Amino acid sequence: MRLFPYETAAFFRIAHGRELYERWRQTGVGAMLNDPEVAPLVGGIWSLVGDQFNERNSEEAGFEWADLDRIPQGEVAIGLIDRGDDNLGILLLADFDGAQENVDFLVEVLDQRWADRAMVVEEQEIGGETVTIVRDGDDRSSSFGYLIKDCCLIGSNDEVLLGHVLDRWAGRTPTVELTEEDVAESDDDTLEPGPLPGERSFAENPQFQTILKECSTQLEEPPQIVAYIDPILVVRRTMRGNVGASITLATFPALGLDGILSLGGTSSFATENWDTLMHMHLLLDNPRAGVLTLLRFVDGDITPPDYVPAQACNYGTTYLDPVGIYDRVIQLYDHFRYDGAFLDEVESGATNAWGVDFREYFIDNLSGRVTLYSGFDEPNRIQGEQHAICLELIDPEVGQELLDAIRETAGEFWEDVEFGGVQYYSMAPPWMRNMPEENRPFTPAVGILDNTLIVTMSSNVLEQMIEAHQDSRPRLSDSIEYKVIQSRVERLTRGKQMVGFLYNNPAETFRHWFETSQSDGTRSFLGTIGENSPFASNMLGVLEANELPEFDKLEGYFAPTGGYLLDTNTGLHAMMFNMGRELPEAEVEAAEEELSEQP
Repeated sequence: MRLFPYETAAFFRIAHGRELYERWRQTGVGAMLNDPEVAPLVGGIWSLVGDQFNERNSEEAGFEWADLDRIPQGEVAIGLIDRGDDNLGILLLADFDGAQENVDFLVEVLDQRWADRAMVVEEQEIGGETVTIVRDGDDRSSSFGYLIKDCCLIGSNDEVLLGHVLDRWAGRTPTVELTEEDVAESDDDTLEPGPLPGERSFAENPQFQTILKECSTQLEEPPQIVAYIDPILVVRRTMRGNVGASITLATFPALGLDGILSLGGTSSFATENWDTLMHMHLLLDNPRAGVLTLLRFVDGDITPPDYVPAQACNYGTTYLDPVGIYDRVIQLYDHFRYDGAFLDEVESGATNAWGVDFREYFIDNLSGRVTLYSGFDEPNRIQGEQHAICLELIDPEVGQELLDAIRETAGEFWEDVEFGGVQYYSMAPPWMRNMPEENRPFTPAVGILDNTLIVTMSSNVLEQMIEAHQDSRPRLSDSIEYKVIQSRVERLTRGKQMVGFLYNNPAETFRHWFETSQSDGTRSFLGTIGENSPFASNMLGVLEANELPEFDKLEGYFAPTGGYLLDTNTGLHAMMFNMGRELPEAEVEAAEEELSEQP
């Protein structure tokens, strides 16, 4: 990171490629793919993809699939560099970790590529090193320079950037030539002298430093992956000359969106305490202004409501200030239009469309708790994961009046359904009503369960939630694995403002696609499209030749994932973690004791 300049606008780094791969192999998914009963199928698919690449892409790429083993296996870093009024610069560093034979192979492939494309190739001395400069004819804007130093590839589309990297590599402060603007500013006695662009390193960038600090908690070692981006700066530079983008960006200060400073994160695998650990931080200006003031969270209990089934693929919850957010939206909208504009142009439209007062029957009736749930239809459908958004209501009777009013105005699309004594509405346009339900691409439904308005893309999922609520289906809140995750999150966030919680069970996702791939319907589908697609036909052959073990033998490779969102002085911080296939024994015992004490 010290080789990159302070003006880096986007950055991605893998600390060590081979170590990252070996660490990943130790995670649950990595271990499963190397299971003796699974490895033949994985190998068959890998070979099939390789054959496709060799047949269609290897000639253009200049190498074959097997040559992927020659990619740099040490540190790899790439950055986009702000060059002021010019386009973004690109800077690449790729360490081959001492594998000179792989370096020689890369040089050979590049030389052949330049020759095949009739590129102009020159050599130039930069920073005491010989750099190869490649360009398309006389178009110097297409120039790209690179060199190999100590088994490391260094490349850039800017010769000055290359020179600065080589200076830092040698322990020298980069030599920066003053522009006319710099000279004019240096003659101004009112300005204090400061570092020139290019003199400082990226490691000195305060925004990057803040993100790295925020994303280093719970780490017992440096992260294996680091990422960073200044999104507004990148858009501003890449969209230069685009009138629409320029107009949009000009509104950002008034909207407060210029308060989005940067976004970054870290990832670690197979550490002492974590199977996987990921941090992400959205750096925001403080105090926040404009639309960023809409981020209004309140505290609340993260325990899953009783309608969330134990078979949850994803469960998340947060608590908002709906009335405060709505009033702030009105203020911002009217600020750009006129006093009362939101009521005239937005709220009245919703009121007229729904047949009841939008604010009274919807906004003012929201308690603030929002729950997100996703699961799968039963039996499995190839449509995949189905989602539901659940809004807790202050008065469910008012909520039912709202649904009934909408039902009256959109009657042709809504159908009355009763399940388990609960009334809900299924939504289906006329073109879909004559289709068998199992063939419908989606089956939207909406209903009120106790004091919660549930909107989902699957009526089957809604019925599963009704069963969980009525205790005829296991609930997530009674799951040992879930209890362990919630307990760990609550300890990690003690004394902090947690504004969001997420639970993910990858075993449920894998179970769905595992059973779907083994179904006769999927095999028949692949056979049908295989008549015109060799790849699909070959994939079917791989599946038939490599039978997988029963799912129960693979389920142990998956462990649930937990995560949380914090609202901090520097912005929004998210953390996701997986504790591995064997949950801590003490935490499991504590969860079991807590469940045993429940009435």
